[in-house]
Amino acid sequence: MIITAVVGSAPAFAQDAAAPMTDEHIDRIKSSCQSALATLGQIHANDAPTYINRNQTYFSVSDKLMAHLNSRLTLNRFDATQLVKTASDYNTALLRFRTAYKQYDDTMAALIRTDCKKQPVGFYDAVADARDQRQKVHDAVIKLQTLIAQYRKDIQEFQIKHVAQLSGGSNG
Repeated sequence: MIITAVVGSAPAFAQDAAAPMTDEHIDRIKSSCQSALATLGQIHANDAPTYINRNQTYFSVSDKLMAHLNSRLTLNRFDATQLVKTASDYNTALLRFRTAYKQYDDTMAALIRTDCKKQPVGFYDAVADARDQRQKVHDAVIKLQTLIAQYRKDIQEFQIKHVAQLSGGSNG
């Protein structure tokens, strides 16, 4: 992740609360402060359109595909229970994605306002927090992709079950 690189050669994990930062580490944060803030600002600026595009895509999958298909199947008295369950799980995951991104975005906004020359330890901790928040966004994206794949599988199973019934019913 890019955030790891912004504090020089800082480890990719948060500093243990029991182990204080060394003066050398603090000096490294101070000396790379402007560069780190510029990089974080660029990351933050690039994340916004990515989020907007993904959010619109994920919403469209829910609203234009899942909801319409489930409504149509239910209206035609098909048992779409599994499709509805997966769509419900997807909508819950979509809310988690939005919440995770909002928390990440707020964390990044606060981070780039931090004076890393005056508050190097706080800055380091804020970078670790932003990294954790970004991971939560990533995890939410993976969950959404998993549920999209599950919905596709549910559709295939539904199709196999009901197309066979419709084909068998029209021949008899």
